[in-house]
Amino acid sequence: MKDIWDGIKDAPLWMLTAAAVIVGALWQLPELSDLVPQDYRKFLPLATLLLGAFAITRAVSAFMSITQLKRARQRELASARLNKLYQPMVALFIERHLTASSAILAPYLKNRIGNAFDAFRNGRGPFRKVSGAWRALGDRRVSTFAGMEYGGEFPLEEIKSIMRGATDFADIQLINCIRRADRSRYEEEHLGTEVTEDEYSLAEYIFSEHARLTALAER
Repeated sequence: MKDIWDGIKDAPLWMLTAAAVIVGALWQLPELSDLVPQDYRKFLPLATLLLGAFAITRAVSAFMSITQLKRARQRELASARLNKLYQPMVALFIERHLTASSAILAPYLKNRIGNAFDAFRNGRGPFRKVSGAWRALGDRRVSTFAGMEYGGEFPLEEIKSIMRGATDFADIQLINCIRRADRSRYEEEHLGTEVTEDEYSLAEYIFSEHARLTALAER
């Protein structure tokens, strides 16, 4: 009896599922139940129940094992990205102070309506006119002005250097943020302590991702 129990307990999920389906069919289908000796037919409901319970238990156990393995891999990747990328990047701002202020250029509905009319007039083609006007109607035009209060310039070159040293761990959003920040330095007039909007967005992403990965690695 112990050998039978061990065999059922250690059986793979597909085998338990198949056994439960077969025994259930022998129990429920008259043309199949006639193949089972009369003395054993009374055990078919119990056998179906037990095999089904074993199959469900094995499925739940497999799901939990896969979930735990996935979480362990996520923590491992989060810890690696944190140590290789985001902690060194955040450390660049320990002795640098980044300040920012925001201004709403279209705070009132009348401002946004005027912007919508401008977008409609300047758009090319009916679809672009309507879509541009619709976007302008909901755009409050929030503009962020940022600068380095002390500690030197925005550390874009250092951030790029850190990313080059750990490209395997760099996510696509970080790469795109760095690209936009790098391009903004050439497209906008840039002074030593000024910070472009794309540079500020890069700093915000670095700090938010640092906080997210820290929570994930410690979970």
